Amino acid sequence: MSSSFATTRWTLVLDAARHGDTNADSAATHAIAELCTRYRPPLLAHAHRCGLSPADADDAVQGFFARLLRLESLADAHRERGRFRAFLLGSFNHYLSDLRDHARAEKRGAHLLPPLDTAATEAALNAATSADLPPDHAFDRAWALALLDAVTARLRAEYAGIERSTHFDALHPCLAGRSTDAPHAAIAQKLGLSEPAVRVAVHRLRKRYREILRDEVSQTVARPEDIDTELRHLLASLTSA
Repeated sequence: MSSSFATTRWTLVLDAARHGDTNADSAATHAIAELCTRYRPPLLAHAHRCGLSPADADDAVQGFFARLLRLESLADAHRERGRFRAFLLGSFNHYLSDLRDHARAEKRGAHLLPPLDTAATEAALNAATSADLPPDHAFDRAWALALLDAVTARLRAEYAGIERSTHFDALHPCLAGRSTDAPHAAIAQKLGLSEPAVRVAVHRLRKRYREILRDEVSQTVARPEDIDTELRHLLASLTSA
C-alpha cells in the first residue's frame, strides 16, 4: 500500500481496532464518528427496508453506532476485506440479528454521537421506499447518494473559499451532463464571462468533481486499486430499479 494511501479514515479505523484504542478523543474514533454521521442515512434506508418502523430504524442505527464507537465491533475488521461500506453493512446486519434475538436496542455510548438528523432520516427512508428496493440495494443506493452529496458539499466549499460561490451556483447544473451552447451563453451572461471561458470553467469544475469523488471513495477502501471497482458498484446502484 502506498504511503499516500496509508492514512485514510478506513485505515485509521483498522489501526484503532488493531491497537485496542478506545480513547474517545483519538483520531481513529473521530474518523469513525465522521463516517457514521455521513452514512447514517444508508443504514436507516436498509433498516426500513428490513421492516423496521422509522422510529425503530432510528433506534437500531443509533444503538449500532454506539457499539461501533466503542470499537467493540472492529475486532474482526481486516484491511484485506477492503470496503468500509461492506464492513459497515455486514456489521449492521449482525447487529439487527442481535436485536431480533434479544428484542432490545443497545443505547450505551450514544453520547458520543451527534444528534439525529431528522432531515437525513426522512431523505433516507424516501430513497429506500421510492423504488421498493431490497434492503442491501437500498443501502447501496443511499450510500451512493450520500457520497455524491459529500462531494458536492466539498466542491461548493472550495468555491466559497475563493469567494466564487456565485460561479459554483451558476456552473453546478452543468455537472449533471453535457450542456448545449444555450446554457453556456446564459451562464456567460450571468457571470460576465465569454462562452469559451465558461466552457473552460465547466471543464475544470467537472475535473475537480471527479478528483474529489475519487478521494472520497479512497477514504472507504483499503487499496488504491479498489477505488474504481467501488465507484462502478455505487454508480450502478443509482441506476438499478
